[in-house]
Amino acid sequence: MIKKLGALLLMSVALITGCQNSTMEPEEINPEIDVCEVCNMGLAHEHYATEIVTADGDVYKFDDIGCMDEFVEMAPELKEENAAKQYVRDVDTGEWVELEKAFHAYHPDFWTPMANGIVSFKDKESAEKYVKEQGIGEVLDYESLKKHEWSWEQ
Repeated sequence: MIKKLGALLLMSVALITGCQNSTMEPEEINPEIDVCEVCNMGLAHEHYATEIVTADGDVYKFDDIGCMDEFVEMAPELKEENAAKQYVRDVDTGEWVELEKAFHAYHPDFWTPMANGIVSFKDKESAEKYVKEQGIGEVLDYESLKKHEWSWEQ
């Protein structure tokens, strides 16, 4: 009986450990239950959602890139090298893209869930096309985005 309990306990630990997100890959959004870590708004607009995945396997979900940036400012340990990966979604395809590799179209009049005006794309050409179609805005790469002044900072 004790051997069976021990084996069951060992299997349970292995199962729980195996479920952790050790690859630091983003999870799919479930708009029925997922809410933003910062503002508690539902993630109804999935293509604007962002995520932080930590090396420990924790996943934090956000409705807008601005909420994600605010969360990182409140948790500076996430900025440490290899502590976490940040992801945005290409607004056209819904494809997850690492924040450092993405390009963004910005204008305060661009619609986003939290009115931050930043729309993310997997490549520069898509961001440029969006700006051209809208007739306003600018394209930001990762370095430009790091210098961006967010509405919550003002």
